[in-house]
Amino acid sequence: MEMEIASLSMSMAMSNAQNGLAVGILKKTMDASEQSMEAITEMLDSLPSPDGKGQILDVRV
Repeated sequence: MEMEIASLSMSMAMSNAQNGLAVGILKKTMDASEQSMEAITEMLDSLPSPDGKGQILDVRV
């Protein structure tokens, strides 16, 4: 009986550690995805409009 309790305790501790690791990796992945999406959004904001309206032309060049 004592061995079963110890075994269950070890299993639960290992499960908690694995869950913590998985959550940590997921958080890092989500942060990286968020940074990538911010970069893509900035890139899209810098593209000229397809109809040519709203562009600022530098005529001094």
